[in-house]
Amino acid sequence: MKLRPRSLFVTAFLLIVISATLCFKSDNTDFVAAREIIVMRNIGHKILLSSGDTSSRVLPVNKTGDNQYHIRFASTLKFSSDSIVKIIRQAVETNNLPSDYIVNVVECHKNQVVYGFAILKSEQTNLVACKGRIQPKACYSIKITFRDTAFSTLNKDYFIGAGGGLTALMLIFSGLRISYREKRTAGRQVKPSLVASEIIAIGNYKFHRDKQYLEYNEENIELSVKESKLLYILSRKLNEVVERAELQKVWEDEGVIVGRSLDMFISKLRKKLENDSTVQLVNVHGKGYKLEINS
Repeated sequence: MKLRPRSLFVTAFLLIVISATLCFKSDNTDFVAAREIIVMRNIGHKILLSSGDTSSRVLPVNKTGDNQYHIRFASTLKFSSDSIVKIIRQAVETNNLPSDYIVNVVECHKNQVVYGFAILKSEQTNLVACKGRIQPKACYSIKITFRDTAFSTLNKDYFIGAGGGLTALMLIFSGLRISYREKRTAGRQVKPSLVASEIIAIGNYKFHRDKQYLEYNEENIELSVKESKLLYILSRKLNEVVERAELQKVWEDEGVIVGRSLDMFISKLRKKLENDSTVQLVNVHGKGYKLEINS
């Protein structure tokens, strides 16, 4: 399928819009982090309520790593393993937190894990032990470790957005190149068509400018590039003097103009035009040359 510049530009525009959305979204990291802390405090609050405690405080939640939270309580409590699993699962699902996490309940004084469970993407890989058991009243804290964090998700959004923006720039660049190439190709295609049928009559000769040869009585006389250019300039001003300076423009692209080169090529043209006596390539001394047609 041939790519068109317009389709590339439209795709690039859509990528820029999506990329900008993702990048701006990633600027809300502070807000999301604060929201996560509130969710952790709410988990602690519900655990206290499930243990029958309606007055104790949840201490400030510590974020001990990029993906770990530490929930502490002001008072001792007892808990049911089932209630902790249910409270935390509901909080995670309701608030769209990462779905893979590990929970450890730590006894404060001995700093030992007295209960823990892991919730993973697949139900078959979940690790939930000691269901239905009630732990004795003591000082506990809860550590929740996520495999991914909202911050890492935002970073992914940022990189995806940045990558999309880079891709959009590449598409725009490709579109510009294709557009330029098409215009250039179109220009090349138009030029030959303009001169393809151009045959200039010079006496009994037919000058095929585009194919660079003279036709005379079914005979084709080949012309060099410069011979063809010189003859074209002269044929445009039949029976008029063409100054040397104008004829020497044929050598402009070579940077060096040699006066004898012009005279040499004029001499070659005379020989190729000598079959028709009505055609004369005349030297006008001090001025230039004239292509005369005598009827």
